[in-house]
Amino acid sequence: MGDSVSCVYEQRAIRQVAGDVIRPGGLALTRHALSLAALQEGAPLLDVGCGVGSTVALCREEFALRAVGLDLSTVLLCEGHTHVPARPLLQAMAQQLPFASGTFAAVMAECSLSLMPDWSAMLGELRRVLRPGGLAIISDIYVAAGVAAPPPESTLRCCLNGARSRDEIEGLLAAQGLALLFWEDHTPALRQFAARLVWQHGSLQSFWACAGAKEGDIAAFPAKPGYFLLVARHAG
Repeated sequence: MGDSVSCVYEQRAIRQVAGDVIRPGGLALTRHALSLAALQEGAPLLDVGCGVGSTVALCREEFALRAVGLDLSTVLLCEGHTHVPARPLLQAMAQQLPFASGTFAAVMAECSLSLMPDWSAMLGELRRVLRPGGLAIISDIYVAAGVAAPPPESTLRCCLNGARSRDEIEGLLAAQGLALLFWEDHTPALRQFAARLVWQHGSLQSFWACAGAKEGDIAAFPAKPGYFLLVARHAG
């Protein structure tokens, strides 16, 4: 996206509210997702868009999974390694996962898929690194059918940039050979997250201004986004 693009997840405006878990639902939603997935102990799992590695730590410590995290942000990865130097966090592009095909029993993407300009390429990579029968566990923003995504020249990277409708998401999953098992609406978690931002900053407009958003960015965001959790299986 270029050096002029700001990543909201590195900004103090959101970190002072969200801490290390920078997404609606927090680790409670992650635990719920992992319970739905019912992975065996010791299963290898990749967390795409891992940030400082909070989900990786949860997977390893509470679910006994061999979890690895991947993110593009040097800022967040360095912070994660400062917390726990041995935490397995890698820097790489999600569109070019540095793993062999069929490596993982599960791949998680929590509020990170919507950051990608090309969902098809990203979902194709998730499917590639999954074993046949492996699970894609995704939580993210979604929008009402017919709501356009913000333009690609947006100066701010956040989950609202690339939100799609449920129909679009299900179609993209099917096109990549990922069979939908569960879809749950968790929009109340998004509302609670937004309420915390308002409490801290006075209004969402003030938060976005502190995060570096321009007027055109805010105008392009969907008015009433929702939040979903899905689990899909590699149908190969």
